[in-house]
Amino acid sequence: MREGWAKKVRDDERGATAIEFALVAPAFLALILGIFQLSLLGLTVASLNYSVEKAARCDAISTKCPDVTTYYFAPAPIPVFTHDKAAVCGASVSATVTYQLNVLIYQASIPLSASACFP
Repeated sequence: MREGWAKKVRDDERGATAIEFALVAPAFLALILGIFQLSLLGLTVASLNYSVEKAARCDAISTKCPDVTTYYFAPAPIPVFTHDKAAVCGASVSATVTYQLNVLIYQASIPLSASACFP
């Protein structure tokens, strides 16, 4: 009697899909979250470069420039901006920010910086 029950359980394939999903889902979820976080990192880099270029251009040609943080579109934290209107190359603006990369259990702090000078 026991032999028939063991064979029946061993040959039963119900639930195989659920087990396969449980094995594959964490890797797939990590991949999707990683792609999302790296996309946000790219947005942060692009926004940081855009904001310093726009601020340097405005500092060079105008005296009434808006706050440089209005040009920054990436999520928090807000970068630290430094202006130097008397630089050798013209109006110079630089910025630094630390991006927090979080993908499931992997976490990293990535320091980013950008600078621009407009003659």
